[in-house]
Amino acid sequence: MGRLSGKNILMIMPKDYYDEEELEVPYEIFKSEDANIIVASGKMKEAVGMKTGRRMPDRLIVDSMEGITGDSYVTGGTGTRQIKAVFQGVVVVGGSGARNYLWKDKITRLLLVDRYKSEFVVAAIGQGIGCLAEASLVENMEVPVEESKAKKPFLKILEEGKAILSNEDMITYERIVMGKDSSVAEAFAQAVVEEVSKITKTK
Repeated sequence: MGRLSGKNILMIMPKDYYDEEELEVPYEIFKSEDANIIVASGKMKEAVGMKTGRRMPDRLIVDSMEGITGDSYVTGGTGTRQIKAVFQGVVVVGGSGARNYLWKDKITRLLLVDRYKSEFVVAAIGQGIGCLAEASLVENMEVPVEESKAKKPFLKILEEGKAILSNEDMITYERIVMGKDSSVAEAFAQAVVEEVSKITKTK
């Protein structure tokens, strides 16, 4: 039995230009711990990675909002369907696409705030951390950023979110896990496993 047996993890990725290692490395580690993993994106199409990666999401981000917008969802021509899955952990994957597709995405913001307030784990790696700043989840908190490499829009969104920049590789703080970039993907994933494994709630 893995440490995440019976636990659901939602991985949110940009619909294009995601960072392959930030997605695949944690994905494999979560899988090895028996987590049920859903990869969500803003579009049901194959996402293009920053290098050569390709990834088809399992569902739309909006369909991962169980319990927030009511019970049923209308999706395309398939009529109304109900999706039941409580995510004990939500992980935002970075990559250059995070800026265009995720930072200002209201549903991603709502989802992160809801999961955190519901006492579940929220995590982000690389530019995915911009989503935590946008959701006001890192106010007056240190976030791991390599300032010399970070681009202006990323620094700006962190500043707007009142985050404190830190040169740490990894920061975990009360159910929020952050990793600076793909170089710490493995340590980041292990920290998420550690936090999610402590969650006993199922709803």
